[in-house]
Amino acid sequence: MSLHTDLYPLIDSLIGLLKREIVVYRELQATIAHEKIILLKPSLERLLESNSKKETVILKAKMLEEGRLKLVRKIAKTLDLEEDEVNLTILCSHAGSDQQTELQECQSTLNTLLAKSRQMNQNNKELLNYSLHFLQGSVDFIHSLLSSASACYMPSGKIRPVARNGKLVQTEG
Repeated sequence: MSLHTDLYPLIDSLIGLLKREIVVYRELQATIAHEKIILLKPSLERLLESNSKKETVILKAKMLEEGRLKLVRKIAKTLDLEEDEVNLTILCSHAGSDQQTELQECQSTLNTLLAKSRQMNQNNKELLNYSLHFLQGSVDFIHSLLSSASACYMPSGKIRPVARNGKLVQTEG
């Protein structure tokens, strides 16, 4: 069997897998966009649902990545290369012209999707950090109100007498 007879079906499988990854990463991007809407008007139920959806999509991406790595191992073996030597440039040099075009389109699309998803996720992280900072400020303020109230009131509800720290030196003016 020739190299191309063994390699072309593997590259076709890789292209199919990359296209499925594109679908999953588009789904992830939509999930992250929806997450931002929820973060702007949060409810616990909607946040939990969004997190569950995001975890599911990430799991799908992870499974596809594992499949892609197995294919790359097979391709590396077919080309008599080390796994880490297999990249798009190498694949394109051994692929048919239609396969080259598809591989390059997949790479371009995936790069764009991943960059956009990272940026959207970073924006959501900043929104969460701002919310947590604001929430911590509110908790600190309430704590200061409660601690100063306990200093002013006795458990009975009466005003606590203020302890005098100084001495009276002169009573007449």
